[in-house]
Amino acid sequence: MAAVRQFQLPTRVITGLGCFNHLPEVVRGHGQRALLVCGRSALRSSGALERALQGLQKAGVITVLYDAVPTEPTLDVVQAAVDLARREQVAVVIGIGGGSAMDVAKASAVLYTQAGTVEEHHRGRPVTERGLPCVAVPTTAGTGTEVTNNAVLTDPGRGVKESLRGAHIFAAAALVDPELTLSLPPSVTASSGADALCQAIEAFVAALSQPPTDALAGQAIEWIGRSLVRAYEQGSDVQARSDVLYGSLLAGMAMTNARLGGAHALAHPLGYLYHIPHGVVCGLLLPYIMEYSLDSAPAKYAEVARRLQVETRGLSPREAAAQSVEAVRHILQQIGIPARLAPLGVRREDFSEIIAKALPSANLKNNPRPLGPDDLQHILEQAL
Repeated sequence: MAAVRQFQLPTRVITGLGCFNHLPEVVRGHGQRALLVCGRSALRSSGALERALQGLQKAGVITVLYDAVPTEPTLDVVQAAVDLARREQVAVVIGIGGGSAMDVAKASAVLYTQAGTVEEHHRGRPVTERGLPCVAVPTTAGTGTEVTNNAVLTDPGRGVKESLRGAHIFAAAALVDPELTLSLPPSVTASSGADALCQAIEAFVAALSQPPTDALAGQAIEWIGRSLVRAYEQGSDVQARSDVLYGSLLAGMAMTNARLGGAHALAHPLGYLYHIPHGVVCGLLLPYIMEYSLDSAPAKYAEVARRLQVETRGLSPREAAAQSVEAVRHILQQIGIPARLAPLGVRREDFSEIIAKALPSANLKNNPRPLGPDDLQHILEQAL
């Protein structure tokens, strides 16, 4: 008898070129005092921040700006945002930017109404109350955070990078506009795109995958696979940018229900210990995880190969599955994702610490081939 699965997506999703212009009316529908969360410079330099602030002002929304989100947000960053939101008595939180800005916005929105500190909730205190509504606007094509039920935060005190997770963490609305990604530099396009591809493939082959997530992740693999290199090489190509952004959106929908696999389990400790961009380390690890897991889901990996436009006629499922690894490696090579960990500073003597920090991740059991300490050791050795 097949396992029972549940698919949840309470977020209202708005798509289309120029849909960012509808931000004021969407926010106004939730309240007239807003906290706008973003990074320190990119949104301002692109002009999108000024557009947002002017539009919100015209709509009668009083907006408080919190533009202090770093690349790797810590608990203190979120606590400062929560404190500011409470002082200003806002009714809605807006997150505009990459995954970090949206994660801080979502965490701030939900923790606004909770008893306890950010640190207590990050350590496991349940999120039991509905938070403020959050409106998420991605400006990179990679994390899918606008439609997920988690926020990835770093706790320097414990030396961990983990998710705050729960049904109340979903954004109320997401505006997904490819126009906002046209100015992304190639390096960010590569890193975020590699993350999106990894999320799509890991959700597709996950132990918790189900028909809705297969449909979403499968389409994401197809769109990202056909357009990521073009978006990297020709950043002004609107169709390529749309494919990758919408692929990231679908992957986010899939992964929040099917979860992820071994690459993401290892990516958090590696990213934290060596300050490697999340998408880079996910992309680097993905082919090694796939290769190690092929025999546990050959039909699924064969379908990945077909979605990546590999000709598989005449091949056995196992042979077709192996082609998926080569196709992924080729895409990642074309966008400059490194193939080895050692040049990024990773050392074999740190493997025991990396493995220890990865083992609590539920993604290890969700990998098509469940991964234990010896498996992680083997994969790290292969990738070094």
